[in-house]
Amino acid sequence: MASNDQKAQKKDEGSKSEEKKKEEKEKELESNKLIGPGLGLIILGVVYFVWYIMPFSFEYLNEKPLAIHNWGYSMIFLTAGLGWYQKSIVARVIVFFQTSLLPFLASGSFNPLVIVILTFIILGLFLIIVLIERKRGDPFFKERLKVRTWNFLNMHLLIVSWILIMHIGFVFLVQRAPQEIDLLWIGPNAGWLQYYTAEIHEISTWTFDIAIILWGITVLYEQFTLGYNFKNNPWPRWSFYMIFIAIGVGLLGLLIQQLTYGFEIENILDLIDLNDALIFKFKKIAGF
Repeated sequence: MASNDQKAQKKDEGSKSEEKKKEEKEKELESNKLIGPGLGLIILGVVYFVWYIMPFSFEYLNEKPLAIHNWGYSMIFLTAGLGWYQKSIVARVIVFFQTSLLPFLASGSFNPLVIVILTFIILGLFLIIVLIERKRGDPFFKERLKVRTWNFLNMHLLIVSWILIMHIGFVFLVQRAPQEIDLLWIGPNAGWLQYYTAEIHEISTWTFDIAIILWGITVLYEQFTLGYNFKNNPWPRWSFYMIFIAIGVGLLGLLIQQLTYGFEIENILDLIDLNDALIFKFKKIAGF
């Protein structure tokens, strides 16, 4: 009899232990669901904004006021990151319009001050929509759309938004960098130089922009592997980690430049002149 009671007690303890493990696993999965591309972009947006409101950044903005476009980048990153947590057609349409400003902002094809103001307004509108939907307890248009249409739009609006974010690197590598030397020969305010300073000599610009493209490739691959994610599985963390890599290589680029030719160089032509001067000095010392 006692043996049966002990067996029953052990069985009861075993079932309780299994239930406890199951609860812990569910809690872990729930916390993991918070970590993904959305959180990464929010962190990037906050870091970007904080960096450009630091005292040393205001000195830089006083010298080059149009560098305020970096505030616009931070608002775009923040909006896109928050949009990942709000599964709503209206909210993600706003995210799409916000990120569609990035190619214009990155290319210097339009006055950046106007676009920066727009990014703040759009972020404000996004937050208002999210608050209204959370208060209603139901996103706009969910009942009017078929489930298939709802899921398709929610996923693909974010996918297009991520591709637009990658344009911070595409625009620099494909448009600005190849044109820069030719524009500098024409004049200091030729083409997009009327809005932005020359940057191909800036190591951090190269490292950060390339890292953002790699982030985009990573997050698109993760989305492809998860698909619609009807089972609500946790998102892979690689794209989340890539954000920290992007921040890290950007700071590393600044450090390398500080330790080499510094920040007094205005453009690549000055760097070429400096290089020629150093070569001439070396030849003179060497007796060539």
